[in-house]
Amino acid sequence: HRFVTDLDWSVKKMIRTIVLSRTYQLDSRGAASELLKADPDNILMARHSRRRLDAESLRDRMLQASGRLNLSPPAGSAIDDVDILLNWPAGEAKYLHEASTHRSVYLCMLRDSPPPELSAFDFPDGIKVAGKRDVTTAPNQALYLFNNLFVIEQARVLTESLLDNNPSASDEDRIHTAYQRALQREPTQAEVVRSVAHLREVSSLLASEGTAAIPQAWTSLCQALLASSEFRYID
Repeated sequence: HRFVTDLDWSVKKMIRTIVLSRTYQLDSRGAASELLKADPDNILMARHSRRRLDAESLRDRMLQASGRLNLSPPAGSAIDDVDILLNWPAGEAKYLHEASTHRSVYLCMLRDSPPPELSAFDFPDGIKVAGKRDVTTAPNQALYLFNNLFVIEQARVLTESLLDNNPSASDEDRIHTAYQRALQREPTQAEVVRSVAHLREVSSLLASEGTAAIPQAWTSLCQALLASSEFRYID
């Protein structure tokens, strides 16, 4: 027991040393051009290597941006009321994945049936040990960000907060808030102009079809931010 405790403390100390180091805190965009030419593959760690959020972090980040992320552990398990799970058909197991706003670490993990919100982004299948995850870029990831009901729902919830929390705010103010919530930064003036143009174009198109134009236009903008490369990658 003492050996395990000492090992645990040593690992924590090592992690603390790493994350507080200058190298760990570098970003991927601040390197001088001379460094980029001398070490294009970043073997010497002169800058941060841009990386994509893993499946769990991407889902949690979307919930955080929408304001729905629940940090508390859920009560009980998703299979508490299931009497027979042995050899459950893979096609039926998906029904155990109930909607949740808890962190991804608390989702129901089943062999042959990973949580649908995580499956597109190299989430291990749970059948075999994965010492290191693959990082792939596949067409189904873009389709997921455009069509998945979870992503659309988070964009809708973010839209509701933008429109309802401050009804008198201008479109520009709401765009600034949307960028802060989704991308953790202020938009450039060019981005504000493009966003306003997008809202007007989509609103006009939807109004001609008899659809609730303004909320739908804002939802499309929020979903575009959640689906953006900047949202998915850490610089």
